[in-house]
Amino acid sequence: MDLYRSAEVADQFAAGVRTLVAQGKPVAITEFGTAAYRDAGERGGRVLEVVEYSEDTGAPLRLTGEFVRDEPGQAGYLRELLEVFDAAGVDSAIVFLFALDNYPHRLGGDPRDDLDLAGIGIGKVLKNRCGETYPGLPWEPKAAFTALGEYYRG
Repeated sequence: MDLYRSAEVADQFAAGVRTLVAQGKPVAITEFGTAAYRDAGERGGRVLEVVEYSEDTGAPLRLTGEFVRDEPGQAGYLRELLEVFDAAGVDSAIVFLFALDNYPHRLGGDPRDDLDLAGIGIGKVLKNRCGETYPGLPWEPKAAFTALGEYYRG
């Protein structure tokens, strides 16, 4: 199942996960994550509601306002949920997702054009340029990417 923690269910989240596992069947969380703007984790699965979309194509155009980048917040949200899942005995958990190609990281200009802030990925998509961490590839890791590696390295 897809499972997102929001402010509305934060106080019940861990108990809810334990209840799922207590049913005695394997539990796979097939989608969980959040965006890289401040307090995105409070929105749960509604993080993309801050995006304005084209009426013609449905493509993301820009953010609906100015948001503050908070990659440590995104990374912390993922770590916290992984800890909840592990403590409850969840069999498998899959972070949603690596990157959204149509939510590029844009520097300079109008801050509302940096769609990566709402992009729920753990990698920043770069348009028309390559990253430095993995030369030749058009993306850069976010703090969440590093946090996942550290979590699973133990």
